[in-house]
Amino acid sequence: MNSHICDRNSSSNIDWNPLLSRIEWVEGKSVPTYPGDLKTALLNHAGLISHPKGNEAYQLACEIARLTTYCDPEIIYWFSRIIAVMDY
Repeated sequence: MNSHICDRNSSSNIDWNPLLSRIEWVEGKSVPTYPGDLKTALLNHAGLISHPKGNEAYQLACEIARLTTYCDPEIIYWFSRIIAVMDY
């Protein structure tokens, strides 16, 4: 997966590689997993932990990911795409 998933705006990029690099395969699971609280990690990494639309963006990313693999790397991808178009 591309580690430079989205451009938040023309002057600043969010590097998603720190989160993607923590994704691991866990025995007994069929999809790769983020070790820890993915929601909190995403919101903190994007600077949206206190933003009123941060939780909504995360929930939407989960709903979109649910249509296919519903794995953590896919949630990261959709979250990055959603916040790329957010006005904040």
